[in-house]
Amino acid sequence: MQQPDFTNLEAASAPDLTKADATALSGMQSAADTDTQKTENATLPIPETDNIPERIHASNAPERVFASMKRLCEKAPRIHCLTNAVTMNDIANILLAIGGSAIMAQAKEEAAQITALCEATLLNTGTPSDNKFISQLLAGEEANRLCHPLVLDPVGVGASTYRRENIKKLLTHIRPNLIRCNLEEAVTLLSIVSAKAQLEDAAAAIPASFCKICHGGVESGVEADVTVRAETAKKLASAFRTTVLVSGSTDAVSDGVHTALITGGDSRITRITGSGCMLSAICAALLSVSESPYEAALDASILWKQAAECAGQKTDLESAGMGSFHRFLFDAATNLGCLKI
Repeated sequence: MQQPDFTNLEAASAPDLTKADATALSGMQSAADTDTQKTENATLPIPETDNIPERIHASNAPERVFASMKRLCEKAPRIHCLTNAVTMNDIANILLAIGGSAIMAQAKEEAAQITALCEATLLNTGTPSDNKFISQLLAGEEANRLCHPLVLDPVGVGASTYRRENIKKLLTHIRPNLIRCNLEEAVTLLSIVSAKAQLEDAAAAIPASFCKICHGGVESGVEADVTVRAETAKKLASAFRTTVLVSGSTDAVSDGVHTALITGGDSRITRITGSGCMLSAICAALLSVSESPYEAALDASILWKQAAECAGQKTDLESAGMGSFHRFLFDAATNLGCLKI
């Protein structure tokens, strides 16, 4: 079968996911101006619940993910992971720990066929190459055709022009059900939307406080007020008509309508290579047993923060180091997953 030339794909060959959302992005500023005017000239109305981010502390929601984890263990989904070569082993093992499994077929010749055999697909753009982007395109298109859950982890999308342009092309041809990224990656994706939609005011899509500090690396250097984090997740979800999980010290989950902020965990998880990649795999697994990408993202965030908190407590109890924290993280994920069920 002749394979597409990914480097020469034309954006016009697929639905434009961004033009239709330019109004939504720019309209947010108009809505904010309208609310300000109402405040000045009338009694402030009671805000709608959906406009206020739900706040969840992972340790206060121990039973929140029980039902979805039970479904996951009963179904034992296979996840096609076209993923980062640096973190393949950990991704495979974390999926086994929570009750799923991974198939990591990377060749373009079998990408679509393997996707069809699985219950969900994860596209992780770390360690990129031309062949890898072709494989991800084929797998993503097949997942969309079959209505299989599709998760995109745009690793380091702003780190190089090569990554940025190829992820932009990828998003032109596929529609992920969920995007899991860090804050810098989210801001870079919003800048792609702004450029493509040719917004008159790019600040309508990108929080101004990020513009001078975003460098687009794999590990996010951006810290922000949680309100801005929630706003960024919501705008990105609206722009791509999907669900977004922006992970960090506080996770933000949004589907463009509902938004939640999840706190908890342990800061040492940032010193584990691939902790975000593993979270993306957990998202794919939970998405395969959920009818709601938003609920799946919430459950994944809560589960991962609970696991990190448990790992941190065990590490402190034994006065151990990062090697032990890594091991305890897998133990906690197992205990919160099928072992508990």
